[in-house]
Amino acid sequence: MSVPWQSARDSRGLLLVRGEPSRAAGWLRRGLVACEVVPLGQWTALVPAERTSRASAPYDDPVAALVGRPLPNRLRPAVGFFVVDDRAVVTVRSRGWRGGQRWLVWEPGKGPVRTPTLDAARPTDLVAAAHGPSGPRTVASVVADGSGDATGWLRGLLAALGLPGAELLAPSTALHGQVVAPTAQAVARFESRMAEQAQHRAELEES
Repeated sequence: MSVPWQSARDSRGLLLVRGEPSRAAGWLRRGLVACEVVPLGQWTALVPAERTSRASAPYDDPVAALVGRPLPNRLRPAVGFFVVDDRAVVTVRSRGWRGGQRWLVWEPGKGPVRTPTLDAARPTDLVAAAHGPSGPRTVASVVADGSGDATGWLRGLLAALGLPGAELLAPSTALHGQVVAPTAQAVARFESRMAEQAQHRAELEES
């Protein structure tokens, strides 16, 4: 999983998918992260419900495990909005089998920051995924604004894109939807696959 952070113990946010809650729930059961599934009209919000994923370190970061996992075409487009420490992280996945993930990372006082190892998300990518009322110029103006904090900036971006879920960005102990957890079998399969890959890498290094 390629993500622009190492640890997200202080992270929060949501992944908006363009799919039915039942399909999103099925995808979560085959993954690593327990999430609240919140229906929001044409979108479904997936909000990490636990401080860690169900996998062992270094795959225990719930946000990294959620956004780093492949997403089926039936749940795309998908747009993620996360606060990681003091940064805002936005992820975009378009429809189509070649629709890779793009990233936008924002810092207070700086605005968007470069992420050389990740494909950058442009305002046009955000607008295309959101199908909202605003054009790229309006969204670009919000993206470029370096004032305020990460949560406030993400709320402004959600509003500009015409997307729901701004109220889910604030820390809360209240449940907004059904909690769906991964199955033990799914976690065990992932752990086994990672162990096999680690063993293979060790054998290659020894040879």
